[in-house]
Amino acid sequence: MATRKIVILGGGVAGMSAAHELIERSGDAVAFDIHVYEKREHTTGGKARSVPVPGSATGGRDPLPGEHGFRFFPGFYKHLPNTMQRIPYGPNSGNGASVFDNLVVAERLEVARFDQGPITISSRFPRDLSDLVTDFEAMFSDTELLPGEATFFAERLWQVLTSCQARRLAQYELMTWWDYLEADDHSEAYRNLLVDGLSRSLLANDPVHASVRTVGDTNIQLILGMLEPGQATDRLLNGPTSKVWLDPWRVHLEGLGVTFHLGEMAEQFGIVDGAVTSVQVFGAGGASEVTGDAYVFALPVERMATLITRSASGPGDPLKGDPAMAGIMAVAPNVRWMNGIQFFLFEDVPITHGHVLYSDSPWAVTSISEAQFWADEHLPGCGDGTVRGILSACISCWTAPGIVYGKTALECSREEIAAEVWAQIKKSVNVAGKMILEDSNVHSHFLDPDLVQHPDGTIHLTDAEPLFVNFIDSWKSRPEAVCQTGNMFLASDYVRTFTDVACMEAANEAARRAVNGMLELFGSSAEPCELWPLHEPMIFAPFRWHDQRRFDQGLPWDGHI
Repeated sequence: MATRKIVILGGGVAGMSAAHELIERSGDAVAFDIHVYEKREHTTGGKARSVPVPGSATGGRDPLPGEHGFRFFPGFYKHLPNTMQRIPYGPNSGNGASVFDNLVVAERLEVARFDQGPITISSRFPRDLSDLVTDFEAMFSDTELLPGEATFFAERLWQVLTSCQARRLAQYELMTWWDYLEADDHSEAYRNLLVDGLSRSLLANDPVHASVRTVGDTNIQLILGMLEPGQATDRLLNGPTSKVWLDPWRVHLEGLGVTFHLGEMAEQFGIVDGAVTSVQVFGAGGASEVTGDAYVFALPVERMATLITRSASGPGDPLKGDPAMAGIMAVAPNVRWMNGIQFFLFEDVPITHGHVLYSDSPWAVTSISEAQFWADEHLPGCGDGTVRGILSACISCWTAPGIVYGKTALECSREEIAAEVWAQIKKSVNVAGKMILEDSNVHSHFLDPDLVQHPDGTIHLTDAEPLFVNFIDSWKSRPEAVCQTGNMFLASDYVRTFTDVACMEAANEAARRAVNGMLELFGSSAEPCELWPLHEPMIFAPFRWHDQRRFDQGLPWDGHI
């Protein structure tokens, strides 16, 4: 039996997914000795991890659970849920219980607006009269959209849905979502609600830079999910992310034989004769050389670019041997910020049973009232025992002036950011005489520690973990999971995938592609990881076939069959 040592650099969702999919395929013919190197000393999970609030625990309780940003598991996710179903959880794990069972369905999506009533819709196919009433009330509410704007937006989505894949890649990849929707020529409500709000808040994309192909495809998946019976469009976890998912995952992988090296960060790697020879990692004990038969670089794009730059001075310049490395360098600047802040409340205030999009928020804030979805055992055992609610919010736009200080989020201190986000949320939900959120109900807040204020005292933040955005015309530069460097594989959300948007699903899919490459490299007979294209109903296939013929003839889309 041949044993192959696999070095995985990065213990986020991509790295853990690669370890999981590979260790399950370790067999008699080819066995895998898997080592995961993670820069954090005490936790795995990357951007998905929970962040214990320092100094918040008293009386033997756990710290309050902070986050980089709230988790969102749309119904179109296929790869990640499939892996989650194979992570045992709880006392019933012997009977098949898994962390997948900790996903719960959100029933509503609310669009909150400054000084106006909310627009609330069902986030799944209507199941009863109340769902239908909710949706009809939303359709006929005062959205402030000008006549024809909703129709125009629907027509643009229809165009993407009925266009062939060749047209999407050749034409829509080269156009921004902002220009495609003609945002500059429409009302402020149209831009806030349909263009900017949906793109930044739910898709974590910048519509001014992101391509029509990426944003359009993902928007379609979200909307189709609401129209498909039995489909859960919006799902989230029933407790702190690390507690109900990531920690059990790591325990399971360790039980299968995966070795985790925490507090060890990759600094440089060498290439000789078209293969990676070693990786230098740095930890508490200093620098050391790590060798293996194959290497999976499960790092975010900006970290991978830094690693390539550092390695260029070592043995075998990566940029000279593999075009994928130059592609990474080209797309590395295509990152934006999406960071979380949690407001811990004395009394729970569930604004709605699902996510809230604050369409008039200049900082593109989105939130979820988490406690209503959590199992009873989680919050009472945290902090000082008095917290009963968590309003978890994400900030997606960092370059627009706020409503309190008139400064961008980049220019604010951490305390100013908290005050500004709270003000933008209150202005959106405390309307028509209703006082849903009150200052006296705030126990404390916690802002993502990835946001670092300069030590010289100047107020200008940096983000240690930005989010990759698919800028227009970036597909040609984005690498495949399997590199030309023979034993080098990439697993991250910037890799080419069916999912094609920066998220946990894309990270898991990229990891599966990397694992399939390793199985082929080592001649393993194990079943390859399954891959799922984005689902588009067959009812639209005749439109796409018709458009393919028109595209082949150099004709524009016409939407007919």
